[in-house]
Amino acid sequence: MEHQRNGESAFGDYYRSEERFLEECAARLRALGRDADAEAVEMLSQGTLAEAETWFRAAAEQVPEAASPSKFMMAEFLAWLGRNGEAEDWYRRAALATDGGYDVLKAADRLGDLLSARGAYEEAEAWYRRAYYGDEQPDSTGKPRRVRLRPVDFASRQPGVAYKRAATLVAMGMMAEADAFLAEAEDYQRRNPSRGPAEVVATAVVTGALVPFIQTLVSKAGEDSYQAARAAIRRWSRMLRRTPVPSPGNEPVQQPGMEGVVLRISVDVSNEALRQLAALDFAAIRQTMGSAVEVSWDESLSEWKITSSR
Repeated sequence: MEHQRNGESAFGDYYRSEERFLEECAARLRALGRDADAEAVEMLSQGTLAEAETWFRAAAEQVPEAASPSKFMMAEFLAWLGRNGEAEDWYRRAALATDGGYDVLKAADRLGDLLSARGAYEEAEAWYRRAYYGDEQPDSTGKPRRVRLRPVDFASRQPGVAYKRAATLVAMGMMAEADAFLAEAEDYQRRNPSRGPAEVVATAVVTGALVPFIQTLVSKAGEDSYQAARAAIRRWSRMLRRTPVPSPGNEPVQQPGMEGVVLRISVDVSNEALRQLAALDFAAIRQTMGSAVEVSWDESLSEWKITSSR
């Protein structure tokens, strides 16, 4: 197959070669019992990209709207070519299919990735929500409610999708909503643990948009507020490690005076450190230190260390 592509795919790191991409497609078809189609896909490696696109498009257009796999593969092929605008359309069609297949949720996840990458956060958040909940959509209070849109098995919610949805909410400036969702997702994972090893994170790296959120949590001195702050920091640490907040500059919506602030904080931060954090005037610190500062706890001195990061 020709090795020329029209652009960089959002998934180029995963599909490093035409062969890898086609092997994945063939495996999906065999899993669906479509061995003849799988053999046809493997034969595409002997042809050109144009011939491959013709096959993928014909396969996607000839199946009913309710069927997701062929549409998903067409979207993956276009994304792999770097033609993300066209890929969005096919991911959307696959995500709206009603066959109950795994590709429905995966298409919603991939569509969220493409939308988030170009800053369409509101629509991206909606598709991440669909990818995470499946048919069990949240109501206006944020609590799940059952809506029979399509027979998707949503029993295995993916933490990665949860982190991406939360990061998108942060990018939209919706810190409280993101934290509430992370708490819900954390509770779900606790009740439905994965079979893999638990992720252990010791330190969170929090940017300026989230620092005021943590300060708000500890603004009322007391053990309850400190426990709540530590729980939130644990949630944020996992999300930020797995999924940086999306935006053109990789920074969420900032509060005035908090631009350029980076806070390094332990997930087991002490009450004393939280008390001092609540009292810090970051706007004044930035005026003194410059446009970019890093704040970290100095255990030996029992105080926050503030340094210029430029």
